Amino acid sequence: MKNIYCCVCLALLLPYYGFAQNEAHFTMFMYNKLLYNPAYAGSRDVTSVNADDRDQWNNINGAPKTLNLTADGPVGSYMGTFRKVALGISLSSEQIGVEKNTNLMAYYAYRIKFKNSVLSFGLSGGGKLYSANYSELNPYQQYDPNLTNNIKNEFLPNFGAGVYWSADRFYAGFSVPNLLEDYYDKIKINDEESREIRGYYLNCGYVFTATDIIKIQPQILARYSGDAGYSLPVNCDFNVSVIAYDRLMFGLTYRTDKSFEGIVHVQATRNINVGFAYDYLASGLNGYSGGTYEVVVGYDFVRDNSKYAPPRFVRTF
Repeated sequence: MKNIYCCVCLALLLPYYGFAQNEAHFTMFMYNKLLYNPAYAGSRDVTSVNADDRDQWNNINGAPKTLNLTADGPVGSYMGTFRKVALGISLSSEQIGVEKNTNLMAYYAYRIKFKNSVLSFGLSGGGKLYSANYSELNPYQQYDPNLTNNIKNEFLPNFGAGVYWSADRFYAGFSVPNLLEDYYDKIKINDEESREIRGYYLNCGYVFTATDIIKIQPQILARYSGDAGYSLPVNCDFNVSVIAYDRLMFGLTYRTDKSFEGIVHVQATRNINVGFAYDYLASGLNGYSGGTYEVVVGYDFVRDNSKYAPPRFVRTF
């Protein structure tokens, strides 16, 4: 009975996941904004490589599992006082039930420096290989016409755009990472349910100094997916983080889909940072999900302390 209930819950939630989160959802959204905003590329003025592994609802068979690898940084002479152009790349793998996505994206950002802030405009381009092995399902209605044809490595191109404004103590950004609304199955060109829905992201944060060693950073990430034919309610993450000695961060997030997240992030060395997050569901699925775990590891190629990250990031070793 428990397995049946879990399968029903997952079946009900997967359409929400697919439409509202065409780009994979991450609890530690504040540490790698490149995943949903191309204008973030190079914003830390160092070259960074990051890995993010997310295991969602790990007690439910077929629940989402996502792995992301990204690299980004400004280009040009390192000796210059400011580099206007930044590039990035990401490789993602996502498994949800019988569906699998492999996504490769490239990022370009043009940065404009003002007296105390930087305004960046970004573009992204690439695509995903989408597969769905419907033959692994055991549907209630045998020979369901919607589940008769497996999809194997369907290429879905996409483009994105964004803007990102940042200074020593604040950041704000807006992006549309999937401008094209691809059809997952080209055979069902008129099937609304097999189409990606465009997503919109808005985020911001500010750092307040509490003491000489403690900083407080509230931040928010809001998501909306919809168009003239389909839309979902706005989904938001509200986070408050405490940063100690510019090296250790503890954060608590409330997500409006009825979940709470705890985050710990450490600048372990001058180059290496690691983080861990746990999601607790406050909905009826909590007793079956087993929770959600997320781990991030980052490496910064730092050659000059004067070019290291400002206080809005933990990474100021």
